[in-house]
Amino acid sequence: MEYDFKSLFDYDFELLCCDLLSALLKKRIENFRRGKDLGIDLRYAGTSQGRIVVQCKHFANTPFSGLYRAVVKEYPKIKKLNPERYLLITSYFLTPVEKERLFDVLKPYCKSIDDILGGNEVNTLLREHPEVERVHYKLWLTSTAVLQKILHSEVYQQSEILQEEIKDKLKLYVQSQTAYGKARKVLDNYNCCIISGIPGIGKTTLAEILLIYYLDQDYQIVKIQSDIKEALKAYTPGVKQVFLYDDFLGDTALEIKANKNEGKELISFMKHISRQKGKKFILTTREYILNQACQSNEELARQDFKYDKCVISLEDYTKADRARILYNHLCFYNISNACIKDLLVNKRIMNIINHPNYSPRLIESVMNLYHSSGGGKFYEFFMNTLSHPDKLWEKSFCRQISPAARDLLLLVCSFSSPVSVARLKECYEPYHRHKALLENRSLSSIDFKDALRETEGTFIIIDRSYISYHNPSVRDFIQGYLLENDVEYRMLCEGAQDFDLSLQLAGFHEDLCIAQRNSLIDAVKRTYNSGVQYECGGFQVMGNRAVKLARINKNLKFPEFHNMVKEFIDKIPDLLEEERKNMTNENCCLKEAPHELREILEGLKAAGYGESLVRMEYGKVFEYLQAWFFWSIIYSIEDFMLFRDLSSECPLEIDAFNFPDVYLALEDFRDNIAEEHIQYIDYESDCDEYLESIEALQNLFKIDLSGVRRAAEERFFELQDVEDEEDDYEYREEKINQLLNDEVILDMFQSLLERGESFV
Repeated sequence: MEYDFKSLFDYDFELLCCDLLSALLKKRIENFRRGKDLGIDLRYAGTSQGRIVVQCKHFANTPFSGLYRAVVKEYPKIKKLNPERYLLITSYFLTPVEKERLFDVLKPYCKSIDDILGGNEVNTLLREHPEVERVHYKLWLTSTAVLQKILHSEVYQQSEILQEEIKDKLKLYVQSQTAYGKARKVLDNYNCCIISGIPGIGKTTLAEILLIYYLDQDYQIVKIQSDIKEALKAYTPGVKQVFLYDDFLGDTALEIKANKNEGKELISFMKHISRQKGKKFILTTREYILNQACQSNEELARQDFKYDKCVISLEDYTKADRARILYNHLCFYNISNACIKDLLVNKRIMNIINHPNYSPRLIESVMNLYHSSGGGKFYEFFMNTLSHPDKLWEKSFCRQISPAARDLLLLVCSFSSPVSVARLKECYEPYHRHKALLENRSLSSIDFKDALRETEGTFIIIDRSYISYHNPSVRDFIQGYLLENDVEYRMLCEGAQDFDLSLQLAGFHEDLCIAQRNSLIDAVKRTYNSGVQYECGGFQVMGNRAVKLARINKNLKFPEFHNMVKEFIDKIPDLLEEERKNMTNENCCLKEAPHELREILEGLKAAGYGESLVRMEYGKVFEYLQAWFFWSIIYSIEDFMLFRDLSSECPLEIDAFNFPDVYLALEDFRDNIAEEHIQYIDYESDCDEYLESIEALQNLFKIDLSGVRRAAEERFFELQDVEDEEDDYEYREEKINQLLNDEVILDMFQSLLERGESFV
């Protein structure tokens, strides 16, 4: 593969040259502090050849005339140093004539023209030492071949991501071998990796870098927007696929806590992927949200995430990583020399690198917002932002965007996941109109369009016609703003169009003021029954809403919400009776009815409503279940197990006489379905659970399931024979000995002041 090296910054190129020469000479290459080297970047103290000094010139984007002037300027330093041999390595692709001109300047210290290496020679060394190429993955990730694969990948075409945007993101990326290597190893061993960490630490960036790696390995990319069902739908046997579920627990863990079914399907999918060749599953979430979800979601809590969890914590960024992240951003955003000098006064740039609130996202935000802040003292702006990250968006939000744009940003906070442009517009227009009336503002028919244009790129991103905040720090700021502004919060509650929007507003904070509390209660009451069609799936919709409300109310403890949940429990028998009357084999929305019923009952019990469920009249519940088995043609062993779980509440003996339709369905399952299902079991623990279910159903219905038992036992022994294959893949740790002390870091930033002549 040929590289043009244009994606590398000055320091990246120097590290690459250091590793290539180390591999070539099989000796350790020394690096020198800038400003102290008299023209030396690298040095090799050989025994037979004497002292060899090396200088790296990164001139990939500069004409030869610029390189030539720089070499002429360096010559007096080289002469004073008087090395035995001098090597010049440059990223510029030299012609033979250009090499001769440089050699004429540098002899006698360059012993031959071969002591001058241009871009062609560096590429040759990379081909001869592929282990160096593998370590410098930023180099090959930004190669033309990989970028072409990105451009032709369906998911990136749909996302409207431009080549330059991808190149820019990769150019800013700093190779943290700890995080990247750990994630790769987890994916190699288990096929699944959860990347968690504090906000802004770089979880999504790492996930995207991993995606591009697998894209280069001919994997198909599948990005999951809001539901694990998207992955199940896109799953293609025999095709290499990598799935990304970014922020899979949402912003407050509300979604996963309130949707136990999602937790089950997620765990099931992870287990399946872990056993498949050519499949990878990458998930990201904030660390504290993962902890909350594991505490509150039974399915997640039962899983041991330690084996497949790649945690990116701030400790994974060494001082060297922090310095290079800052260095790359200063280069990329072309921060002026005056600003660089301001950072270097009294070595105070180290205060930024060592700041407890340091994160890549804050560094990027500082660069984006500094110019719009009106300029001023760069160091002071930087430190204020790091010390008060919650104020980062305040000035732009409150003073620099229009009221229409503010309305849009506030409304996006009502949605827990990306919202379609059409859906947001539907909610925006009445909310914006209501606010404009109260604040005596004028309206325009293009306010929504203008608001999108005004906020896109800074506050929001639009991806495949879906809108979300640009990064989680924007949502954090908006939520804090709403809690501090009583009127804004209440107007958002008044404008909530459906139950999920209302409930999202309940997830901000437990300590609401009286006015906010009342507005929230009114919004939830108003939307609780909206959009429910009781003739087809209405019970499932209302049941899931009741479970969400019950779980949220464990923290809020609002009597009004408690009463709403109890009223639903009292109505369960009648709601099920209504659905039973409308049930047909074409009601596909009811195909998971027993499963949904189990989830709702278990969810209510877990939320503290077990006593209310015990007092419920279960006769109509069992009539509903029997009708479902009569009409359904697809069922699983879990559907039948609901009878076992509710057997103590059943007014009739559970047998073939009282429940003939269920018994016939169980016979059909035994004879035609069970063995096929068993072949999809991937874990011994799941097989154990399956065997226990067979035993329970056999005893409950007095039915012979011995054939199913034998098939499950055979599968269990098959799984016992499967050995976990531990890959011995060893990652070569990146050696950046240059950044072991503050003085060397300061020299690196000092070099930015030389960009006018020699820096790309």
